[in-house]
Amino acid sequence: MIDKRFSRAIAALICLVPAVLCAEDFPKLHNTEKTPDATRLAPEAAARSFQLPAGFRAQVFAAEPDVQNPIGMAWDGRGRLWIAENYTYAETPKRYDPSYRDRVIVLEDADGDGRFDRRTVFTDDVQRLTSVEVGHGGVWLMCPPRLLFIPDADGDLKPDGPPQVVLDGFDPGRSNSHNFANGLRFGPDGWLYGRVGHSCPGEIGVPGTEAAERYPIRGGIWRYHPQTKRVEVLTSGTVNPWGHDWTAEGEMFFVNTVTGHLWHMLPGAHYERREPRDPYQHVYEMIAQHADHYHFDTGQDWTKSRHGAADSLGGGHAHSGAMIYLGANWPAEYRGRLFTLNLHGRRINQEILQRKGSGYVGRHGEDIALCEDTWFRGIDLSYGPDGGVFVLDWSDAGECHENDGVHRTSGRIYKITYQGNERVAAAAPPTNLPKASDRELVDLQARGNEWFVRQSRLELARRAATGKLAEDTVGDVRKRFEQSDHSLQQLRLLLTLHAVGAADAGFLKQQLQHKDEHIRTWAIRCLTETWQIDGPLGPLPIMGEYSHREKRYFLIKTFQPLLVEMAKQENSPLVRLTLASTLQRLPIAQRAELAAALASHAADAEDHNLPLMVWYGLIPVEPAELVDVFHASQWPKLRQFIARRLTEELSDDAAPVNALLATSAEKASAEARRDLLTGMQQAMRGWHGAKPPEAWSAFKQSIESDGRDAALKLHCEQVSLVFGDPRALAALQKMAGDEQLAGGIRQQALQSVIDAKPADLRPTCEQLLKDKTVGMIAARGLATFPDAEAADRLIAAYPAWGPHERQGLLSLLVSHKAFADRLLAAVAAEQIARTELTAYHLRQIHSLKDAVLSQRAADVWGTVNETPQAKQQAIARWTEKFDGEAPTGANLEQGKELYTKSCAQCHRLYGEGGQIGPDLTGANRNNLHYLLENIIHPSAEVSADYRMTVLTLDDGRVLNGLITNETDRTVTLQSPTEEFVVPRESIESNERTNLSPMPDGLLEPLTEEQVRDLIAYLMLT
Repeated sequence: MIDKRFSRAIAALICLVPAVLCAEDFPKLHNTEKTPDATRLAPEAAARSFQLPAGFRAQVFAAEPDVQNPIGMAWDGRGRLWIAENYTYAETPKRYDPSYRDRVIVLEDADGDGRFDRRTVFTDDVQRLTSVEVGHGGVWLMCPPRLLFIPDADGDLKPDGPPQVVLDGFDPGRSNSHNFANGLRFGPDGWLYGRVGHSCPGEIGVPGTEAAERYPIRGGIWRYHPQTKRVEVLTSGTVNPWGHDWTAEGEMFFVNTVTGHLWHMLPGAHYERREPRDPYQHVYEMIAQHADHYHFDTGQDWTKSRHGAADSLGGGHAHSGAMIYLGANWPAEYRGRLFTLNLHGRRINQEILQRKGSGYVGRHGEDIALCEDTWFRGIDLSYGPDGGVFVLDWSDAGECHENDGVHRTSGRIYKITYQGNERVAAAAPPTNLPKASDRELVDLQARGNEWFVRQSRLELARRAATGKLAEDTVGDVRKRFEQSDHSLQQLRLLLTLHAVGAADAGFLKQQLQHKDEHIRTWAIRCLTETWQIDGPLGPLPIMGEYSHREKRYFLIKTFQPLLVEMAKQENSPLVRLTLASTLQRLPIAQRAELAAALASHAADAEDHNLPLMVWYGLIPVEPAELVDVFHASQWPKLRQFIARRLTEELSDDAAPVNALLATSAEKASAEARRDLLTGMQQAMRGWHGAKPPEAWSAFKQSIESDGRDAALKLHCEQVSLVFGDPRALAALQKMAGDEQLAGGIRQQALQSVIDAKPADLRPTCEQLLKDKTVGMIAARGLATFPDAEAADRLIAAYPAWGPHERQGLLSLLVSHKAFADRLLAAVAAEQIARTELTAYHLRQIHSLKDAVLSQRAADVWGTVNETPQAKQQAIARWTEKFDGEAPTGANLEQGKELYTKSCAQCHRLYGEGGQIGPDLTGANRNNLHYLLENIIHPSAEVSADYRMTVLTLDDGRVLNGLITNETDRTVTLQSPTEEFVVPRESIESNERTNLSPMPDGLLEPLTEEQVRDLIAYLMLT
């Protein structure tokens, strides 16, 4: 008998021959990785190094050279594993190398021993390949900026024709090469889902779609229907989603790098993002992650998040790939849990998904796998037809794969199985679903391994789309649905009916009364896809502008009242959440009634999702229609948002605000009136001298009749002051100086006085300048009088303040020529240490455009490399000095002090610091070239979201920073130390530059040892 290992080797050698012939002109791969190959464990040794629970085993399914740079995977109905190999991904600053091509290979394990037997190259003629999916007679490839489809109707692994461009507009970002579109997977509803990172904003549509008709995507999740050709952008936000999957009940979750790691996909959601504001107007607040923990240290010392010190937390912030285990091999305790690869922790994190409120919360589970190979870079994971879990390993030494070069000739696929369940795997049905009958495919809907459920549904949908579904199949599915008393089985059959286009409106309306909340949820979702469409674009977009597609869409009118009644009576928060998401599919004129019904549930007031999801649906609603929603709402947050939205329109249309004030004076509770005032204040930040609505006087009187609530009275006086009430000014001035009141009330009162600019503002601020509670607020008020005397008072107060307040004072002292003149004199006289000034202050002085002051600043502080050539020379000089590596012999404590002073005011690291610049947590900080380029030449390439704006005000002040909010009346600008809400009427010029808010010259005043310490701290901690 021939040894099996020998025969398998011969078979593998034979099957490699056509692969080589297909790719004989494939470019020779070049590695630039600096870490020696010798530090990488051999594939078998790496598999043995996995630390797994008792009974589990990791083995090598495939390894280099048979698989290299695996970036994505998918299954077909024959049980073949498709792998996307990416070679065009290149090192910084190249980002992509067009001299290479990417490849799709197919691996088969014919004898079921856990290692591939046959390898086929399907295509090697694509670039920027990030994902692969198989279904509907071909192969889907995400190659930004395009989604491609390569037909292979007979499944012979040979393309039937050239790639077809299905969608375009997924533009790769210019400032980041990591966050591009990825993640193709067919969902349980028959749509093809995908993901996009935040720094690759796109305008997506089928080829030839006009710009005005495209769908904007600003990070998040999208989907495409292969039959109707409809595309939808479902969510906005997060940083870099790179993994998603569905629960048995069809709820989608996705993982993300850098910020929160786990999110429940809610169509229409605006999730927390890296940028300081959401790109869509009136969003006000974004939804935070759906986990109750992080896998890194967000506490006092973020340096503990690297080099293995965060092992007890989960290994680090970066996650890739997501799998909700629903296979038949692993023990039952793992079923329904989400698993994700932790990139820096070299492990598989486990999330226990539990219902909470309207949605879910991810609880921290024990890490299920840890690989000791330092080159392990897990990128994706998925369970196969036998229930074993396949793990892609990019196999590279870098943090973000390319920070110290690229290794293109490595890659592994591991298979993790539980050794006690071989009998279950052996009992799995044959894996050749394209050859199965319709009835056999429907039978698979009852399998315990969800792999067969999804693949059989996908095959049935393909047959329905091509007219090859047997006539009695739909009837068979319906009959099984009616006869089943198992809710999960019924849900699977409902989704199958929907996927084949046979879930009609009458059937779905019946399921709105079903006893199971998940079936009611999916009945709502499927029902919204049966609504009548006027034109080819489909329903209103979940994300983006609303008005330009309104005319193309109308609703079967009998549905909306049905949903309203359902919202009033529905006892499941999950179903109510689905109705809230459905708001954005309704015509705008039909949304308020459903929103009011949902907001009447007081139990949802503090829910993680519901108040925000309802608000997102109300954003485009006519303001007048929101008054009734305000009074129906039992949610403080929603009431505040409505009051804010109406007040923002006050100058254009006061009627809605009048209606809200008049009705609130008569019937609103104290809590509702407080929410109304809070919302009005949020809208009127930076306003002064506004005309009061007619109903304001009566409303204020209703507040004053109960003087026991100091905070409510403060809010009322603040709003009255904006309306020019002199009595309110006196009351607020009294509050500001009353040391018996809470500090927050005093600070708000004084800020309101400053915003009103009364005649006696200057002496008020001078008097309170030394008050520790409100002194910094007083300094801001005094800075609105930019003369030498005010500057001298600020400089005199400087020594008594702490480091943070001192930086705030310095930012005020560089905002005007008279101030800067006195500041430079104080530095020359050593009243203020030269080292207190930063590159930001120097650039602010240069913004004043006074040659004499600029020269004096250069004499005091130093000069900055101005030309790109000089900057590149500086980068080369420091690179050579550090020999291209992290500096040695550095004092990391000193480096931390320099970082805190120079960087932390603008950047966040592991949850700490400012938010003006990008979060550095996931940046390529251990890449010396990356750091030097961004520090020395920060404006070389700037994302549109982070371009600096320079405001020149009518009092002579010049402010520069990042615009974080704009309304018709005000502009909000964030500097490293201050937030300025500036009335538009006081802005003489508004210059949006192509510069980064991060100034040039950060390293100029530092000694060589200080530069070494700062760079080492950034690279090594």
